[in-house]
Amino acid sequence: MHPVKHKSIATTMFGSRDTMNRTEVFTCFPTNFVASTLKLGYEFKVAHNKGLKFLGSVGSSSSANDYYYLDKFTEFGIETQLRIYVIKDQPALNGLYLAPYVSYKSMNYSGATNYNGLVLYVGPGPVYVFNVTTSDLGIGYIIGYQWVFNSTFSLDLFVGGGNNIISGNNSGGALATSMFEYRSGIDIHSGLAIGIAF
Repeated sequence: MHPVKHKSIATTMFGSRDTMNRTEVFTCFPTNFVASTLKLGYEFKVAHNKGLKFLGSVGSSSSANDYYYLDKFTEFGIETQLRIYVIKDQPALNGLYLAPYVSYKSMNYSGATNYNGLVLYVGPGPVYVFNVTTSDLGIGYIIGYQWVFNSTFSLDLFVGGGNNIISGNNSGGALATSMFEYRSGIDIHSGLAIGIAF
């Protein structure tokens, strides 16, 4: 008797791993919708084992019950990743990769800044600020894996970390260094994206 081969859920839904030499991938990050933010990515092949990925995000909310627990915010961000795919028999855009990254985010907000949506920091009392701008410059390194299936569907997961440099207008008396994703110093950098390869 021949052993029974079981297909994974991903293979059943999207097909087997793609064998074509794809050169571009467009992605979106569905988890960012929780933070009232739209984040998109575009990666293109620059060498047999290298891909260059650009990411951009925009967000806004006027609800005090939003992800950041602010009365109002607008945000934009950009990021660049130079991905080096390390599995020899899998070309760029498909497989395990390592990548340095540089990111920049800027937010204008009004509201209380002594806590964040995950309640990781609780102060003695709320500090209210109005029309404050803060920015985050991040430099670091990630490890990730991108699957490209023969249906052209792609799934991208990465995690890593780097150093965040916070700057901005402190006119409200409290710069948002305690707010989630705007913490200064060493921090985690991760992402989950789905997309289409060409």
